[in-house]
Amino acid sequence: MADNIADVEEHIRDIQEISIAIDSWDDIFSDFDPSPLESRILSGDFLAELKKRYRETQRGNFIVTVYAPLFLKDDTSERLVIKRLKQYFKFRHLSVQKEINDAIARGMLFVVCGVVFLSFLTLGAYYKIFNTLTLELIGIILMPLGWFGIWEGFSRIIEPLPLSKQDLELFGKFAKAQYKFKYAGQPAAEVFLGGGI
Repeated sequence: MADNIADVEEHIRDIQEISIAIDSWDDIFSDFDPSPLESRILSGDFLAELKKRYRETQRGNFIVTVYAPLFLKDDTSERLVIKRLKQYFKFRHLSVQKEINDAIARGMLFVVCGVVFLSFLTLGAYYKIFNTLTLELIGIILMPLGWFGIWEGFSRIIEPLPLSKQDLELFGKFAKAQYKFKYAGQPAAEVFLGGGI
């Protein structure tokens, strides 16, 4: 029983709340896009502010609380906003994951090319395929290329894109975050929507 209470308290401590205030739906969606809410582009300022708040408190899971005026209260719009935010963050998470995978694949290609260049040079010297002068001239080009390919490739495999790894974590957490709306003048009962996926 005491262990369960301690686990619940630990879980509550790990949950971080990110609060953001809006005056209208235009604060969440782009002012420059006249489309209806279902297809409107998300506001760059809103997304930048969420990222900034995330970087201030990175640990744990998130509840994003949107404070809005009472005249915006509309269940359909709330659900739509939550759906669009989750779609955006999930899409960005998958895009960054693809970038990281591509960087690792390029790193592997670098390593393979480096090994091929050095192997070609070694086999050429061992089997005396080329005369000494030709081998030296080829070595001037292939030796640095080979070692560069190996070391650069390994560095890309081990640490592909440090900033992308941070973005991957950020987008993943926001895709799984809970979103809730609080309205000015609303009683203490909160509107809770958009649990984790």
